[in-house]
Amino acid sequence: MFKDYTNIIVQYEELYKSEFIYNKPFILTVNWNNTKYEFFINLKPNASNLLVFGSGAYNPQKMKPPVFQRHSWIDHFEDSTIFYNDPTLYLGPMNLGWGHGTTDKFYLEDIADIIQIVMDKISIKSQHVLFYGSSGGGFMSLALGGFIKGAKVLVNNPQTVVSNYYESHVNRLFKFSHPQLSKGEILKKFPERLNILELYKKLSHVPDIYYLQNIACGHDMKNHVTPFISGLKSLNETTNFKQVHFDFYFDKELDHNPVDLEKTLYYIYKVKP
Repeated sequence: MFKDYTNIIVQYEELYKSEFIYNKPFILTVNWNNTKYEFFINLKPNASNLLVFGSGAYNPQKMKPPVFQRHSWIDHFEDSTIFYNDPTLYLGPMNLGWGHGTTDKFYLEDIADIIQIVMDKISIKSQHVLFYGSSGGGFMSLALGGFIKGAKVLVNNPQTVVSNYYESHVNRLFKFSHPQLSKGEILKKFPERLNILELYKKLSHVPDIYYLQNIACGHDMKNHVTPFISGLKSLNETTNFKQVHFDFYFDKELDHNPVDLEKTLYYIYKVKP
């Protein structure tokens, strides 16, 4: 699907020297510690903002990684855009990885590091960055907004506690990310990779979040919204807490699925810097 695009392949240590392409989408592949980090990027020379998109679950019968959901949206924006693949998907047959990584590596932390280098190279400050995602992509957006302090986050029906998601998906992730560890050991050892509030506690930072949620989705409300709100209330006073804006809507037919393109664009334009 992406073979027609220029692919800039670089070692992480050389990334800061790379020359990027403007006004034409390209793939950036960063090799780092035997892991391949892939990005679909469209840079605009006069853009003042950067929009970063995360992907949710994909259908392995129809495609294979790298997964850059919504990459066809680039023409809807005058902003620069980045779509990142989750390398966790390469660890085994799974269709959702939450940027989790391996026992030794938290892939989302590395993705944040690479995005920060790209930001520096294109002279975009974090205050002009918006992370967007829904479902599993929402979880990753919430995490990246924590790592890149000053950025904004827009999420639609995100997971906030990975282990509260459907058991078959969680068990598959644990099997391939941590083959030597039991489920109990994983939950104990990696709380900040599995629970957004635990990550925010570790970082002592909560980003500026616009949380769009369908209250008709009972699974989301019980397993992700309620624990997230409870966790926010338990943060200590040393945590840098911006604002979290909840926007609830009711759509029984959509359930966990995100709002359509037109509405999503409305919210992106509303929330972006």
